[in-house]
Amino acid sequence: MQWVGAGTAVVLLPPGCSSRAGGFLTDGERRALAALADGILPPDDTPGGAALGAVEYVEGLLTAFDRAVPAVFLGGPYSGRQPFAAADGTPSTTFPPNSFVVLQPLDRVAARAWKLRLYGSTGVSGGGPNDAVLGPIVGLRDQIRLGIADAQKMAMKPLAELDAAAMAQLIGQLDADFRDALISLVSEAAFGAPEYGGNPAGAGWKLARFEGDSQPLGYSQFDATTNTYRERADAPISTANPGADPEPLDDTTRAFLTQVVTVLGGKTFP
Repeated sequence: MQWVGAGTAVVLLPPGCSSRAGGFLTDGERRALAALADGILPPDDTPGGAALGAVEYVEGLLTAFDRAVPAVFLGGPYSGRQPFAAADGTPSTTFPPNSFVVLQPLDRVAARAWKLRLYGSTGVSGGGPNDAVLGPIVGLRDQIRLGIADAQKMAMKPLAELDAAAMAQLIGQLDADFRDALISLVSEAAFGAPEYGGNPAGAGWKLARFEGDSQPLGYSQFDATTNTYRERADAPISTANPGADPEPLDDTTRAFLTQVVTVLGGKTFP
């Protein structure tokens, strides 16, 4: 989870890939990638990296330019998961269409940048802008494929057969650039919008206790019948959410935080 933490700061924004998996990886590479994804985000009583769509997400990203409109950025503003508010501020029965699935064209600068990221210096005319100083860029497609091959060689057996301890040791020995890319991609797959290929049915959001995109309903709606704002009863913004804490602090953590707050001159509340 320490590895995953490096990528979770950005995954709530659309990370730029497609929900349509292509044919870039072989079946063996997909199985190996699924095992590595479970090594990054292990399954227990909750889904791991593979079940949260890492393979589909990664392959969708690696084949983004296989379509007439590159499958990099999807649209908005609404996914259709939340309804519009009615005149009195309560949820209506009218939902917007899912505009998250609409591909957005890239301008020439963005297209070149994404080709450079995916294909490396050999994938764009004239190579990378800093090749003369830093050397050629290795594209993500080659990085993933070579990284999977190296991991399979190091394991000397199918990656799916490694136990948790052996997989953790293997991941620690991977090339640092490949490991960093893998952590970011698995995190993006698990916690990004489902339309990007991972997080099936919002399973990653449930794991993170995140309810997902909330618009157009939002949390505080204007009630035109009373000229006041109405908060959602299940998710108020002025008081704590109703119901039990889904992740309560243990006694040791609570005692430590109480000590810190007391030393700093703060107050504690029941």
